[in-house]
Amino acid sequence: MKTIVVGAGGGGIASALLASLRNEDVTLVEAHENLGGCASWFHRGAFCFDAGATTVSGVAPHEPMGKLFALLGDSPELKRVDPGIVFHLSSGKKLHYFKDYGQWMGELEREFPDLNHRPFWKKIYSLNQESWGLLANLPSFPFKKLSDFWEGIRSPGHYHLYPYLFVSTEMMVKFYGLNRPDYMELLNGILIISAQAEAREIPFLVGAMALAYPRETYAPVGGMKGLMDFLERKCLENNVKILKKSPVIHLVSNKVTLKQGTELEADRVILNVPYWNIPGLFLGPEQNILKREMKEEKHAWGAFTLYLGVKGQCHELYQQIHLNHPKVKNYFVSFSIPEDLARAPEGWQSVTISTHVDVGEWIDVDPKLYQANKLEIMNLILKDFLDRFGISETKFVTAGTPKTFERYTGRKSGYVGGLPFLYGMNPWKIQGHGTDLKEVYRVGDTTFPGQGLVGVVAGALALDQNLKIND
Repeated sequence: MKTIVVGAGGGGIASALLASLRNEDVTLVEAHENLGGCASWFHRGAFCFDAGATTVSGVAPHEPMGKLFALLGDSPELKRVDPGIVFHLSSGKKLHYFKDYGQWMGELEREFPDLNHRPFWKKIYSLNQESWGLLANLPSFPFKKLSDFWEGIRSPGHYHLYPYLFVSTEMMVKFYGLNRPDYMELLNGILIISAQAEAREIPFLVGAMALAYPRETYAPVGGMKGLMDFLERKCLENNVKILKKSPVIHLVSNKVTLKQGTELEADRVILNVPYWNIPGLFLGPEQNILKREMKEEKHAWGAFTLYLGVKGQCHELYQQIHLNHPKVKNYFVSFSIPEDLARAPEGWQSVTISTHVDVGEWIDVDPKLYQANKLEIMNLILKDFLDRFGISETKFVTAGTPKTFERYTGRKSGYVGGLPFLYGMNPWKIQGHGTDLKEVYRVGDTTFPGQGLVGVVAGALALDQNLKIND
């Protein structure tokens, strides 16, 4: 079986590795010079910056990253970050999300002494633990046909989880008596970075997994470059052929044509390509088939990012700052590990800052308006960040917008972060792994599950299980 994987983001790399473990002849094709996609990196002087994603989670044996590492018989060097995230609320409250349940409850009880937090968070952790087991037993989810649905409900051990798909996270917050504005600010802050939507928009089963995410947070040594170097090495060890700087121009049936004119033939194609970009890769009748299948207009968030080197030693690596400003509701800060000299010179750290933005304000707008908007948000975030952390010396301050992500990643309109699983969404409308083309499959952050590295690897594992069953 000759398999071509298009796109070396996290989902594509995982799919290539899993295909190689199925003894397939695998070629991984990537347009960029580096692997990683939205989890890639770049250098400025002696600093190495994470371009998009900065954290690793889901490394326990029953979770996606842990399963992939077990299959590879190896794992990258990771540093556990505890607290996983520090939250600075707009009211002045500051909470450290510790791994230890008692410590985390202590933080909540200190800042919200009149609320009963424990029943709600016990339910969160219980559902999170069970949900990974449910996903592992549903290789055909999202359901494309009735037989997939019947296969899904043959998992009686998970029947009690399904009702939580039909209530929103906000409903459950109200049920537990926690629906205060400042508490909702905290919960929505967690949800927007892990599930790309807020409590009123997300089913509680998905919300529980997203709210549990900061409990187990890791920083890869060497940053995302360190993680991608590890995954590239495992690809080569498993005989995956990697073609970098090789954009795909078009696909026709089992033939993949690259920009430099090379034509590759495959028995199977796996597309680690965003939803919006897929039909444009195909020619003729196949393009029309995919256009019909993917006719629904879908929207996602864009990101505004700041990259800079700072002089200092901050050991709480991941922090979310809430401003509730009309332009910047909150922003997420990622510091490099202070001792990691592959990321920054001694006494310095590399920093990536990101916030969600509407791509409509950045794509196809007047250049003067674009520059003014970019400067306004950059100065707003930078001033707050430098004042808040007492930083007086910086280097290589660089900003990125959805237009930047569109240029460097090829993602239409610079959409990043994936498509959220929204409350009330018809399960048959969620993008799955299969397409209406024979032996053409999808993975990535616009295929469910697909939030962050843990999500796209979960998707690759589900596709792997499905292909093993069908093959």
